[in-house]
Amino acid sequence: MPPVPPRCPACSAVLDARVLGGLCPRCVSGWMLGDSPPAPLAGGSASGLPLARLGDYELLAELGRGGMGVVYRARQGSLDRVVALKLMHPALAADPEHAARFLREARLAASLRHPGIVAIYDLGRLDGVPFFTMELVEGSSLDALLADGPVAAARAAELAMIVAQSVAHAHERGVVHRDLKPSNVLLDLEGRPLLADFGLAKDLSARAPRGSTRPGFLIGTPAHMAPEQAAGDPSGQPAVDIYGLGALLYHLLTGCAPHSGATLEDVLRQIAEEAPLAPRTLVADVPAPIEAIVLRCLAKRPSDRYASAREVAAELERFLSGRPVLACGPAGAGQTFFLEAASPRLRAYDLFLRAQRQHDDRGLVSDSMAEVESLLQDALRLDPRLARAHLLLCEIHLAHYFVGFDPNPSRLRAAEVALAAAEALGAEATELLRMRGFFLYWGRRDHAAAARTFEQAVRAMPNSADAIYNLALVHRRAGRWGAALAGLARAQTLDQRNPRIARETGYTLEMIRDYAAALRIFHVQQLLAPVDPALHTLTLVTELCVHGDLGRTAAALAALPADPDGIVAKWRALVEAWRGNAVAALAALPPLLARSGVGLAEELLLQARVRHLAGDPSWRPLAERACTELRPQIAAEHAGAAVPMMMLATLEAMLGDPAAALGHADRAVELRRASGDHVLGGVLAGARLILREPGRLGVLALCGPAHADRFFAELAAVINLPSAVDPALLRVDPMFAPLRADPRFDPLLASALTPIPVSA
Repeated sequence: MPPVPPRCPACSAVLDARVLGGLCPRCVSGWMLGDSPPAPLAGGSASGLPLARLGDYELLAELGRGGMGVVYRARQGSLDRVVALKLMHPALAADPEHAARFLREARLAASLRHPGIVAIYDLGRLDGVPFFTMELVEGSSLDALLADGPVAAARAAELAMIVAQSVAHAHERGVVHRDLKPSNVLLDLEGRPLLADFGLAKDLSARAPRGSTRPGFLIGTPAHMAPEQAAGDPSGQPAVDIYGLGALLYHLLTGCAPHSGATLEDVLRQIAEEAPLAPRTLVADVPAPIEAIVLRCLAKRPSDRYASAREVAAELERFLSGRPVLACGPAGAGQTFFLEAASPRLRAYDLFLRAQRQHDDRGLVSDSMAEVESLLQDALRLDPRLARAHLLLCEIHLAHYFVGFDPNPSRLRAAEVALAAAEALGAEATELLRMRGFFLYWGRRDHAAAARTFEQAVRAMPNSADAIYNLALVHRRAGRWGAALAGLARAQTLDQRNPRIARETGYTLEMIRDYAAALRIFHVQQLLAPVDPALHTLTLVTELCVHGDLGRTAAALAALPADPDGIVAKWRALVEAWRGNAVAALAALPPLLARSGVGLAEELLLQARVRHLAGDPSWRPLAERACTELRPQIAAEHAGAAVPMMMLATLEAMLGDPAAALGHADRAVELRRASGDHVLGGVLAGARLILREPGRLGVLALCGPAHADRFFAELAAVINLPSAVDPALLRVDPMFAPLRADPRFDPLLASALTPIPVSA
């Protein structure tokens, strides 16, 4: 009698041990579309291992199961922290394609560093089975919240607004989630939503592999699918997530999905052909404005939906603040809901998210950091227990102190207070470790201790791009250029879309004058961010280092759109002034954007330099005003005051006080070098194509022919020192024109090695 073939206990299909390790393909795919877990995944240990130690992780309890793997609560021994560990089903891991898809989920999510997205810590293999670890969210999910029925409109709008901000962050980095539903939005203990589960996400970035999804293959959860998903369109455009946000908000307001049916075919037909019932048909007190937002998101045609997730978030914010929503037209204010009347904790979290986004987008710009600081202070007044806001505030204080915008030691004390508050509130262990490292790096300038702290983070998270990147920055600052470049290359490999890592890698290559390699990185970043004027400006300035053609650079800058920080305009003005085109230079100068302190002095210095080159006599009062802003900043002599001190030296040289200028220039270099800073130590001693950080060679040139001998001695000492000299600047900036006729000039520049060799 022939053996009876095994059958699936759920659907009775014949099972083949060669396919999915004996799992039922129909039930596995059905589970991934939202059904119950298939047999034999519904019970037992998918890994075949007891709840014990796996590598550095002690498995404490099972949290849930899915079509691809099992999620455990686990303790990471090296950091003594509890994480969520997702271990792939071994039966699926045997298939290289499935294993690649599993790890791809982790890599995509890890590329999105955002407070509203569950953080990925580590990924790799345990006993040959792929796994990754992530932030453990101690709370529930929107699914659990909906167990009690529909959610009040103001609360639903708050939750959806924060999810929309997280989705917008993902879209801006080329990632489309494609599976927005209540169970994929977790709620922490404070009720704040975090977007999770990027298992079905689409990578639309320039480096993503193509053709991984076959046309006609359903991706997503049917009840929340966009019509184009239901039709099998594999392109995964951001409009899919706009529909998903609408479906999520519909579910919150009504307690049910926009479409439902007895069979999958019935649900797909409804999605394609029928409009969902208006939310107020199901729940009478749903306000008309939020219903309009939902229905616009759920439009059948992608072109009829909102253009971006950022627009959805802005629309929900308008609703919450009582302003008219665009979906209702000019008179669509409807009922008024005030954000001030909603949960203080969620309002605080929203302010924190805005601060985080602005800091990510604009970086270390004086006025931008002041705005970020103000947003964080407002958030902490509403919710003093928001540990992440304390951590970001610590970073802002440290940045002000380190960059030189506010080198007062009180900034360092404020950073220490914010770090202690975050620690007392139980901030996540890796974020605390990271900020302790930056406190040692930016605050104490103890590069050895900072390196040890970041090395601990790398040991705990060997696949964390951020941890490796942070350690590379300390290596660079300490002059370990080879180690820095190796670390940055590794971090880039792990997180190819991260603009911070890419740009710092490019900056580092510029510092050793490997401009060609830097440009390769910047050109890739331009493909990922084609409308970023600051990035395009950086690329053009690097190209100027190669070709030295001011006319070519001026024409390219003129074609760029403006940016909020005036970076394009500032470079246009400076390049036109170098060309001797006074009218164009003065026309390009932007208004003063900073309000006071070092930020204002930096802008006044640029204005004075351009006007001086253009023969405009207004340069002198601007230079004198800048000196007035700078002198209080350098009263306490420490490394943080070195940059404003060199700005003051440059202004004093322009104003005809060479003794004071050289005294301040020498002291600035001494302070920075004494702190062991091999980056700014070189910049301040040399001459680089950098707007805000002038160098001593420029001060010597401005002090006149009497100081030519010292100029050439200093140039010879630093010309092949990493981060010190861009030879192109010496050839294009008119301040060096009197020195170019000296017979020592050309031989010295000819000795400049490109790139500068660095040890491993």
